[in-house]
Amino acid sequence: MLANSLQGDELRQPLLHALEKNFDAMKTAGQGSDDDESVFAILAAEGIEDQQCWRHREVGGWELVYNNMRRLRPERLSTQKFDAISQPFDDQRFNFNRSFLKPEIMWQGEWSGHDFRVLYNKFPFAPWHLLIVPDAQAQRPQNLDIKTHAMMWELVSAQQQIMPGFGVGYNSLGAGASVNHLHFQGFLRSRLLPVESMHWRHRGGQLSYPLRCQATNSVQQAWQMIEQFQQQHQPFNLLYRSGLCYLLPRRPQGAVAAEKWAQGVAWYESCGVFTLADQSLHAELTRQQITKQLTLFRHDG
Repeated sequence: MLANSLQGDELRQPLLHALEKNFDAMKTAGQGSDDDESVFAILAAEGIEDQQCWRHREVGGWELVYNNMRRLRPERLSTQKFDAISQPFDDQRFNFNRSFLKPEIMWQGEWSGHDFRVLYNKFPFAPWHLLIVPDAQAQRPQNLDIKTHAMMWELVSAQQQIMPGFGVGYNSLGAGASVNHLHFQGFLRSRLLPVESMHWRHRGGQLSYPLRCQATNSVQQAWQMIEQFQQQHQPFNLLYRSGLCYLLPRRPQGAVAAEKWAQGVAWYESCGVFTLADQSLHAELTRQQITKQLTLFRHDG
């Protein structure tokens, strides 16, 4: 809750007293998961009173977000090198069926004939960040089929009346996915992401995006590209917006000698927003530096 409250003062201020009270109580609480214990130990040493809200900065069309809590996120598979982006599900690794995750489930049930589980993100980097896990008990690996792709397209379009600005991101293995259990990342943002700007060629403009990017309003056309990526073991990121899908094939994680601040390039970074835990970098990075890092991940195959 602390990490999510830091999205802005409108959340932090009304929650701060309760967070401090619970934080003190948890210092004498029982054992949690290994991940939670390690994070809590750092927070216990630092305190939570001075944790700062996210800071946003636009740099030549790109966006930087200072988010100090994000540094505590476990890397899991997000830095591992992959020869193939299709891997069998391994129930011995972290997955969204673990019993200690039950308190993090915000909602689960059926929508439009499909089973969903929605968890809050303990290390959010996008506004109102959610984890969406379809058919969690089926133990499906992080690999798409046409049914799931069409289902997410439908979900994003249908929710616009209830949650304007709702969108969904997806990372394949090798493109920032940290968990090999089929999942998507939901967010609420009415303002366009940098990749959605109309001046890019994939939106009908004149400028080339640093990464190879295609945008389509066809469910079937998007699926044909996704299927080709998966068959060729080509890492990729996706952005689902109402009536549109952005497809970004890219070089795999670990194959690029990127700057340390850009190591975690996944769907949000591919879409033009970088999360930083260093205030000086947040203040000093230039448009040229950001563009250069994105270009390093470009795949033209």
